[in-house]
Amino acid sequence: MTEVKKFTDSLDDFIAIPRVTGLESRHGRSVASVATLSKKKDAYVTRLVEIGEQLKPLTRSKKGDSLAAIGERGELYFTSKRDDEFSEEEVHDTLWMLPPGGEARVVLRRPGGINSVTTAGGKLIISANTFANVKDEEENLKVAKDRKERGVTAILHESFPVRFWDHDLGPTYPRLYEAELPSLDGEDEIELKPIAVPAGKLAGVRVSDDADTILVTIENLVNGTTQVNSVYSIVGGETTLIAGETEPSEPGQSVTEYRGGAIAPSGKHAIISASNGNRDGFPLRSWLEIYSFETETKKVLTESFDDWTSETLWLDDETIIATAARKGRGSVYRVDVASGEFTLLTDDDYHYSNIGIIDGVLHCLRDSIIDPATPVTIDPQSGTVTELPRLTPEVTVTGTLTEVTTQAEDGTDLRAWLLLPDTDEPAPLAVFVHGGPWGSWNGWTWRWNPGPFAAKGYAVLMPDPAISTGYGQAMIDRGNDQLGGTPYTDILALVDEAEKRDDITGENTALLGGSYGGYMANWMAGHTGTRFSCIVSHASLWNIDIMGRTTDNGEWHEWMAPTQAGRYSPHRFVSGIEVPMLVIHGDRDYRVPVSQSQALWHALLRDSKAEGHKFLYYPDENHWILKPSNSRVWYETVLAFLDQHVRGNGWKRPELLG
Repeated sequence: MTEVKKFTDSLDDFIAIPRVTGLESRHGRSVASVATLSKKKDAYVTRLVEIGEQLKPLTRSKKGDSLAAIGERGELYFTSKRDDEFSEEEVHDTLWMLPPGGEARVVLRRPGGINSVTTAGGKLIISANTFANVKDEEENLKVAKDRKERGVTAILHESFPVRFWDHDLGPTYPRLYEAELPSLDGEDEIELKPIAVPAGKLAGVRVSDDADTILVTIENLVNGTTQVNSVYSIVGGETTLIAGETEPSEPGQSVTEYRGGAIAPSGKHAIISASNGNRDGFPLRSWLEIYSFETETKKVLTESFDDWTSETLWLDDETIIATAARKGRGSVYRVDVASGEFTLLTDDDYHYSNIGIIDGVLHCLRDSIIDPATPVTIDPQSGTVTELPRLTPEVTVTGTLTEVTTQAEDGTDLRAWLLLPDTDEPAPLAVFVHGGPWGSWNGWTWRWNPGPFAAKGYAVLMPDPAISTGYGQAMIDRGNDQLGGTPYTDILALVDEAEKRDDITGENTALLGGSYGGYMANWMAGHTGTRFSCIVSHASLWNIDIMGRTTDNGEWHEWMAPTQAGRYSPHRFVSGIEVPMLVIHGDRDYRVPVSQSQALWHALLRDSKAEGHKFLYYPDENHWILKPSNSRVWYETVLAFLDQHVRGNGWKRPELLG
């Protein structure tokens, strides 16, 4: 009988729910990553499980394992935090192989880390970080040992950026290698042989089934800090630019950048993802192209498709499978390459991801706003979805999920998810603004989950305003160059519509958001007076000009400085803030630097009209709060803040905050 876990008032129960964190289906095997709470409750530990008629645990490391690749001979490659016979002083990271029916063993030990592993054509193609200017693995190890023994942490940078999302860049950088497959029953370790790639940062690798063709995505800089990707093919040691800018663009011009995608089974074609705009006022666009290695030409695949795709892979030489956001869902499409026709396969309320193919059948994860990820198969012709054995307990979210619809000021149709609590009384409303800003509320999340709020009696509104994906290019264009304009009025229109309902109190509403949602929380705070009872601002943008100059995403300066900072920077409206704000930020957030919240906190205490502000600070977290107990503290603090200002209860400080 399937175990069922129901959302309760217990946040300990919530953070203890096992979760599926990934799925790879290739070479006849479907292997999932499943994370469970450690005994000390201080981390999630990932194990690998094979999905079939029965579930088969593959790894049991106490410290966790991460799947790297499924091999052509049925073997698995994974990285692990488990101890082997080598000590920490030897500064090795390890790649393990699990042969069919055998025991796992180490096949590669090296300093610097292993980024990706691809198995094809009887070879391993590996992206691994290596110290700058070293000639081989022996020198790479020597430099690592010398730095460790002498306590050197300094990094000399010569280009932008110097950090990325949650970690410092350097002193090792991605390089590309090939290696012969290790024996399945021996004790040999693989030997890395470097593959020459064009100058720039290696940002992606795709390999044909026979390994004769490699696509590499290379990141270079325009105007010193703007990152632009180009795609090169490597065939027989010769490198050819197939998609990208060869010269820096002039200021005021739009730049098209590309990323290499999957190569067709025949090796004759490849998917190329392209985007442009978001610089100097150009509207942001995203589309797919098909590159022909025979004619050396590209053709746009998505001319008749009005949404942005995310995952893409080849079903066969004439057909591509693609996923895309669709009106609060995440749908799967079958694409005819010759005609460019997109056929919707999953017309339901779910979101699909991690798609692979086994014997012509799609294997993937399915989730929704109220359902965590679980594995399913999809028939690529009929679209029939079949559930596979569950990897984790079934979760039942307290409440009822429905939708709210209305029209924007310009007549555009708007929609939002609304999760209502199980109560006969009208419920107070909490409004979640999504991040991105190009995104939507279309699937399960462990970080901004509405379930714990509904369990406490709150209704949760999740609006998709202008700039959201899944509603066509026009919806993105409506908000692209006015971060605090149309998205702002769209959200308020949906809030007004929700508050008209009999099951919503219509007063004492709270607004919450993270990242771009945090930006909107700050913008709302300075422009809505006492419209909201309180506002929660997580990892938020406060000073747009400084944000564009300190984030790790260099192209944002090209967009934010000329078109957004002067008009839409929240810091200019601090004197209009009339309600308490809870500010939340992790120190290791390099996408939205913590200095944004530090400046916000300073301004709130000196210049806002309200009192009762709080700052929840995480010294060791990044853009997302990931550690189990830190996550629990996040929910406890946010809910206590809402209880105080929405329901009028006294402030209840979470126990783990002392």
